[in-house]
Amino acid sequence: MKLFNFLLALALSTAALNAGAASDSLDRYMSDLKRHTAKYIDYPRRAQERKWEGVVQLRVTIDAKGQVQDIQVLEESRYSSLNREALRSIERANPYPAIPAELGLQTYEFIMPINFSLSG
Repeated sequence: MKLFNFLLALALSTAALNAGAASDSLDRYMSDLKRHTAKYIDYPRRAQERKWEGVVQLRVTIDAKGQVQDIQVLEESRYSSLNREALRSIERANPYPAIPAELGLQTYEFIMPINFSLSG
């Protein structure tokens, strides 16, 4: 019985370590996706001149190679030019970095907030 409890505890701690490693990989990957997207965001000049700010929330689905499969607008800003630019940013960022093999996923869906802010 003690051996069984030991093996069970060992299996559970190994699973917890693996889950922690997967979580770390996922966190790093999400940071990579945000950095990648940020390189492709162009604040519309007219919106800057008029001091328009806003956040557009997008749901993006990519395949294992990082190709964008779907973009859905979850929340728009008040300004159509910012909404359009958010979508264009994702399109320009295509392809994204490939999904890390250790995550074992064929597709990945993530929420990408595109923040248009004139102050830092």
